[in-house]
Amino acid sequence: MDKGLISRMVKNGMPLTSEADASRWRLLNQKKPSRVQPILKPSTNSSEPSDLSDFAESLKQETTNGRLIRARRAELVAYSLVARASRDGNPVAMRAAIQGWGEAKKRVSEAEIEHAQFEELTKATMRTSEVQEIYTKFLGQIRSLLDALPASLATRANPSDPECAKTAIQEGVDQIFIAIQKAQEGFK
Repeated sequence: MDKGLISRMVKNGMPLTSEADASRWRLLNQKKPSRVQPILKPSTNSSEPSDLSDFAESLKQETTNGRLIRARRAELVAYSLVARASRDGNPVAMRAAIQGWGEAKKRVSEAEIEHAQFEELTKATMRTSEVQEIYTKFLGQIRSLLDALPASLATRANPSDPECAKTAIQEGVDQIFIAIQKAQEGFK
């Protein structure tokens, strides 16, 4: 602590009898956080509604998404209180703000998990393994049809030379498989 701050506190009534008395006086007379500035301001976060009335409505939602939005807003407010306490140099407020921010972060995590579980339950989202299973099932059927295509179409495509038609169709099918493999490499 600098000498100027100590002399201002002595001038305001801080006792000089002992360090414990001075600490007790500082705790009782510490600067209270100002309520002049609003703590909760409209969000500029793109994942939340931009229109103020939409935002107010989303805060009232009794859904997992509403709870998630409220938890995220509370975490932002809690962090702003940490920043304010740090800026003010108030260790007591800082300790309380950090504890509040920690609790808010826990609530965000819980709300995110709850929301993800709800979306999975309602099939709004699917697990990767489920998506892979569906694609494997349907793409496997398509592959079987494409593999059988040259033999099944050759005689109709060129009755006089079915083997030539079969080769031409097989080349077309092979080109389709090459394109599919290139597309799959893009997802790896």
